[in-house]
Amino acid sequence: MFHDTFYYKTEIPKPISEVWSFFQTNENLAAITAFPKIDILGDVDVFEGASVHLQLNFFVVKLQWKGKITEVVEQAYFIDEGESLPFPFKSWKHVHAFKKVNEEKTKMIDRVEYEAYVPPLLANFVLKGMFNDRKKQLKKKFK
Repeated sequence: MFHDTFYYKTEIPKPISEVWSFFQTNENLAAITAFPKIDILGDVDVFEGASVHLQLNFFVVKLQWKGKITEVVEQAYFIDEGESLPFPFKSWKHVHAFKKVNEEKTKMIDRVEYEAYVPPLLANFVLKGMFNDRKKQLKKKFK
């Protein structure tokens, strides 16, 4: 079993209140994830105790992702933790942190602590691809 922590930073040219509001619904997570396509099966809103139940559609294969929002601090961060995860992950703790850069810019910092069945080099490659794609989608959304 392999353990690692993955970090990713994204600057968004909008005030923290607008960015925070956007990330308070799981539907927006689905909107900024081009691949795999995500269907929300759990709670739509992000709140402490919310069920994060996603169906990941990889064209011919559909995988279930189940977790919970374990902590929310208004306009600062929220944490989702995996409960039943698809391969290659065994455990998952994702901190979505938001920092005000100035009145018109927010820095989002993702920290993912995970345990996986594959080496970190491979798991981080997959995570980097996913977060790079999300950054691209966020740039389109927050022009």
